[in-house]
Amino acid sequence: MACCDIWTVFDEEHLRIKEYKYWILVLRNRNTTLGNCVAITKRHLERLSEITPEEMQEFQHVVKDIEHALKTAFHYDKINYLMLMMKDKHTHFHIIPRYQTSRAFAGAEWKEDFTTLDPLLIKNNPLTTEILLQVKEEIIRQILA
Repeated sequence: MACCDIWTVFDEEHLRIKEYKYWILVLRNRNTTLGNCVAITKRHLERLSEITPEEMQEFQHVVKDIEHALKTAFHYDKINYLMLMMKDKHTHFHIIPRYQTSRAFAGAEWKEDFTTLDPLLIKNNPLTTEILLQVKEEIIRQILA
């Protein structure tokens, strides 16, 4: 798919939620907030300016799918989108649901810390593969509903 290791970095093989024509949606393997996902372009692009109108139009469908699924499954209070590309030089957006109160799912608890400016740096206990897969399956269930 691409000439970089983004697919390994985000463990696309195990954490893929949905594949679109131009994008792949995966659960982030370091889930700092419940349902934290990443939307990754299938083509290797190092700059957002290289994206086609068709790819950007499809991103709207990715956003609608994931916002609906996360709202239905976990009742987020707001949602953040980050495109930093500081380490992974491949276009991708972090999709970060935010919660004013802690959330529990699959035997794990996620606590928000709104003093942390970067939601990717929120410190929660590392999640087991089993818990990550349960979160992924719940999101898939909601997308398909």
